[in-house]
Order: sequence, then structure tokens, then C-alpha cells
Amino acid sequence: MGRGLPEVWNEATLRAISPGEHDFQEFKSSPWIEDNGEIGASFLSLYSKQLSAFANGAGGRLLIGIDDHGRIDGGVRTDLKSGGLRGWLEDVTPGAIDPPLSGFNVFEVRSDASEKSMIGPGRAVYVVEIPASESAPHQAIDHRYYLRIAGKSRPMGHVHIQDVLRRTRHPRVVLERLGPFGEPEFDEGDPRGPRVLISLRAFVKNTGPTMAHHVGGEIILPRMFVNSEARKRMLAYDGIRLTQTPGDLAFFKYYPTPLFPTQQSFFQRIWIALHAGNRGMVQGERGQVRWSIYADDAPPLAGADDLWRFKVVRRASRWLDAALRRRAAESGRS
Repeated sequence: MGRGLPEVWNEATLRAISPGEHDFQEFKSSPWIEDNGEIGASFLSLYSKQLSAFANGAGGRLLIGIDDHGRIDGGVRTDLKSGGLRGWLEDVTPGAIDPPLSGFNVFEVRSDASEKSMIGPGRAVYVVEIPASESAPHQAIDHRYYLRIAGKSRPMGHVHIQDVLRRTRHPRVVLERLGPFGEPEFDEGDPRGPRVLISLRAFVKNTGPTMAHHVGGEIILPRMFVNSEARKRMLAYDGIRLTQTPGDLAFFKYYPTPLFPTQQSFFQRIWIALHAGNRGMVQGERGQVRWSIYADDAPPLAGADDLWRFKVVRRASRWLDAALRRRAAESGRS
């Protein structure tokens, strides 16, 4: 789900989570599930709505045993069901929505026995992690579809259902990996000043449930980092088309082979140049590689990466600084 979920759930992590409810987090107090020592009569229906809403959206977590203010309320009795409440929740969760949910997690958080503990003996807080589902939309027990909207689980309208259907039936091709390739080329002999050519490679991956028949991608580089040599090298590859805007150069490539689900493939090689004119900008906001990836009729997916995070760029920058100092010293002696 990628929403800052901890690797281990315990009472300390419960106390540390943000107190507000939002599209990825919902609190339910103990009486929501527990009624006079038994599972409440309406619990499954209410639980089903929450599962439907999270699975139809971007996923999230449901915390049972925490009040609306984000405070542990003592916890839920762990023996509400013979064999343990956690096992029962794991059993009923998949079939609580239609089609059944897969890939969820249920955690039982008991007292840490510290003086700060707010979980009572024989009680626990239950954390249910629900991923965004590739089988959406999911229908709740009441035959409605739900979605997380403004921090609440609300019935979905027709437009929402159509959006979810389009999302789950499309391939999802992302730029999976961007990294250096080969050694930088240091050039101290150019009369215009020292420069470094750096090469990166981009890989795409189909993370969706269906094959991507037509894939295209646009790598967008700040014009200041693409000198004539870098541009020539990039355009030397088959199928690259260049589009220029006032501050950027966009190199588009159509990927000629369908991408199967989970398949990763090399996409494009990128060249950038560092020199005296852009050395001071490589660490700033303009020192980024941006991209947009297109797959069939799915919405394009965009992203960016800072050039400065690559060790090869930082090493090249140090060399350039030293070369510029040497040239300045030589000019001073002459």
C-alpha cells in the first residue's frame, strides 16, 4: 500500500500513528465489534462496507479498538470467538465482499505491559491492512459498492464505479528503475571548458493485471543538461523523437513489444552533460529527470528523479569542480 505502514505493529506504533481519519485510515472503537461479550449483530455488515471502500480505493488500514480521536480505548476481547478473534477475522474477511478479497493482513496488538499501556488484560487492538485491489470493484453485503471519500466510506456512484473498472482493467506500466550505466566520460580538453558526459538507463515494468500492447514513454530533461553531444547520442537510437519546449527537451520512444504483467524491460538510454554553465544547478529543483509513461488507453503515469541522488553525478561534480579550479589557476599564471 505504500502509506507509511510499520514493519511491526505493537502498542508503541499504535501510539505513534497520526490521530486523524483520512482516506487511508479508519478508527473504530471496541463497541463497534463487541456487544455484551459477543460479536455485534451488525458487525459483519459494517465491516463489509469498510473492506469494500478500502479495496475499491487506494487501500489503507482499519484499526479496531481505537476511538475517533485516535486513542486506544482498552481494546477488544480476544476471546470473542473460540480459537481467538484474530483467526476469526482472517476467516471472514475474504468473503465479506464480492468478489472475495485477497492479500490482506490482520494484526493483533496486545499490551506491552508498560506503565503507559492502554490495552487491558485479555484484550487487543486489531489492525486490518487492506490493499488496493486489482479485482475491484468489490460489493459489500448490502449489495452496494463503497469508496473512501474525504475520510469516510461512502456509497459509490456510477461514475466512481466506471473509474474503478477502467483502473483495474488497464495495464499499469511504470518507470521501474533509473540508474547509471557505464563510467562517466571526463573531458578536460574542450576549449569551452571541462565537461562530463554521464549515461543513465531507464527500465519499464508492467505492474498491472493485463498485457500492455502499446507502450510509449517520454523522458524529459532540462535543456541546460543536454549539450549537442548528449543530444546526438540520444537521437542515435532507433525510434527516438525529440520535442522541444522553452526549458526542456522531451525524448519520446515507442516500445515495439507488448509487456506482459510483471514483465520488466530496458526502455531507453539517457545522456546528460555537466559543465561550468550548469554545475550550480544540478542540486536544485531543475536538476531532475522527469518522465511520462503511456500504456494502451490507461491514464499516463508520471514521475521524477533527482540527478544528485546518483553517486556518479556527485563524483562527476567533484571532478568538474577540481578541473574548473585547475583551469582558473592556469589562467591566472598566464
